Amino acid sequence: MMPRTVGSDDATALGTVLKETADSLGVLIADHVKLARVELEADVRIYAGDLGVSLVAGVLLLFGYAFAWSALALALGRIWGAPVAFAAVAAFHLLVGALSLGAVSRKVQQSKLLRESIVEARRSVRALTHPSHPTLPHLTKGVTS
Repeated sequence: MMPRTVGSDDATALGTVLKETADSLGVLIADHVKLARVELEADVRIYAGDLGVSLVAGVLLLFGYAFAWSALALALGRIWGAPVAFAAVAAFHLLVGALSLGAVSRKVQQSKLLRESIVEARRSVRALTHPSHPTLPHLTKGVTS
């Protein structure tokens, strides 16, 4: 049986630390991928709902446009009467459609895709590049950060 030297103990400890670090980094990356997948699925659901609202608002605008032109045509044919009703319906559809599209547009512009994933990735990079408290002080002796 050969006696172990201090150098081989340090090499074994360093190998163990490197293996644990690689394993932890793999887990961290896997967790980031899982978070991104979950967040992306949630974002897709939100955008799909907003797309549905946008389609409905577009249909309302289309009907409003049709009623507006019908009202204008009838107004030119007859000075007063039924066209006022057509104009009121057209104004209602145009107003509701425009307000809906404006609300959806503001919501889409304010949302950012994968917001939490980006924050977590930045936090991980910051933690890896600037450790605030070393977990293995015997390996970082004499090293300043």
